[in-house]
Amino acid sequence: MIEQPPWPYASAERRWYGMGRYYAMFPSRFAFDAINGLTRAGDRVLDPFCGRGNAPFTAAVMGRPSLGVDINPIAWLYTAVKLSPDPKPGRVVRRLEAIGRAARTNDRRSRSGFETMAWSPDVRAFLKAARRELDWRFSVTDRTLMAFVVHHMQDKRGHGLSNALWPTIACSPHYAVRWWAGHGLTHPPDVDPVAVLGDKIRRRYAYGTPSQSDGKAVLGDAASVLQSHVSLVAKLLITSPPYKGVTDYWNDHWIRLWALGQSLKKDWKRATRYENQNVYCNLLKRVFTQSKRHLTDDAFILVRSDRRHRTAEICREILQQTWPKKCLFIRKSDAQFEGVSMYHGRGGSKAQELDFLLVSDNIPIWMKTAGFVECYDRLSYLK
Repeated sequence: MIEQPPWPYASAERRWYGMGRYYAMFPSRFAFDAINGLTRAGDRVLDPFCGRGNAPFTAAVMGRPSLGVDINPIAWLYTAVKLSPDPKPGRVVRRLEAIGRAARTNDRRSRSGFETMAWSPDVRAFLKAARRELDWRFSVTDRTLMAFVVHHMQDKRGHGLSNALWPTIACSPHYAVRWWAGHGLTHPPDVDPVAVLGDKIRRRYAYGTPSQSDGKAVLGDAASVLQSHVSLVAKLLITSPPYKGVTDYWNDHWIRLWALGQSLKKDWKRATRYENQNVYCNLLKRVFTQSKRHLTDDAFILVRSDRRHRTAEICREILQQTWPKKCLFIRKSDAQFEGVSMYHGRGGSKAQELDFLLVSDNIPIWMKTAGFVECYDRLSYLK
């Protein structure tokens, strides 16, 4: 059975937890169970590779101040909005209507076969107006609206603003055009973007916004951000670093990144697939080293890794180098359902992952039922 998020469907926590499509997300209860078992209300939580912000959001709504850092603007946008959305949906809807009025005649023009098949002229015009007008970096209202725009601009046909597109990972424009043509989907759905997004906003706000402890999202390289940030004195580091050689965290979001000002094409100069082992090792060393100065001496470190040897062993080695006095425990896990990972270099029908937990002398009661075992052999856990 697939575990559901820990909050009831008719709650603000459940509605806002689901904001943002992003590859390699934590399972719904992973962060909740760990935060509940390893911290108490008021303890600070750090996630230096936060993705769409599931861990910082979960911590904040559970009464734990949190900090999430990510270098990807889409990840930061989702996290920032979940932690601090505009509290007034009417204000977001009025801004949405203003963007609709700001669309220009020239915005309706298509500049490629991809644009022609992806979005109707009205949607193209709206997206270009949003891209031009929304101050998503500095305005809470504009940031909140932009999160709705990028969430729904790439979706299953009939569910959002686009022709049929994978909701999470953006395929190449050439592949998309060929696929649409081969399936007779050369004309995108003719929808009113203001009406569609207005309905999505009202549904998301149906139960208000969650009551949260202080939560903050920072856009940037985690090592640099943490090096300059005042000490958090955090009790828990919970994160999942990029998986080596699996997904390109920049180009797999190229469509949504376009809405934030990037080019409407993949940018191979900014590819972040982490194929090079030295580059990958350096990334983890830098981030974990800077994370260490923000943790209490008895803090817990929980890291989810890909179970493949080249990722897991690098992660294990660097964790133990960074925290040599802590005991290492491990837990194997499988994805609960088939997902995009099976199509993007992972192999098999389900993702196989590994949780590393580093603890000091006091073993938390939660570990006894959470499936962790102490790691003695550097390779045995990979079998």
